Amino acid sequence: MSSGAQIDSATSLLTPRNILAAVLVVLTLIFIFQNRSETTIKLFWVSVQSPLWLTLVVILLLGWIAGLLTRRKKPTN
Repeated sequence: MSSGAQIDSATSLLTPRNILAAVLVVLTLIFIFQNRSETTIKLFWVSVQSPLWLTLVVILLLGWIAGLLTRRKKPTN
């Protein structure tokens, strides 16, 4: 394989989308490592103990799902 082909394949991996994905992965890992302490969530009679990062991710996903379920559809002409 020539060095020109290696450079082309390396630059094809360094797209803005891939760089943004790598930055988001690094930030996610930092977030997880900094929020590993246990937290207790109480809702009515149920008490759940889990890492703080997992609790926050679950709440984020529930909010995202609620947003999807309540979004308005574009009016059709």
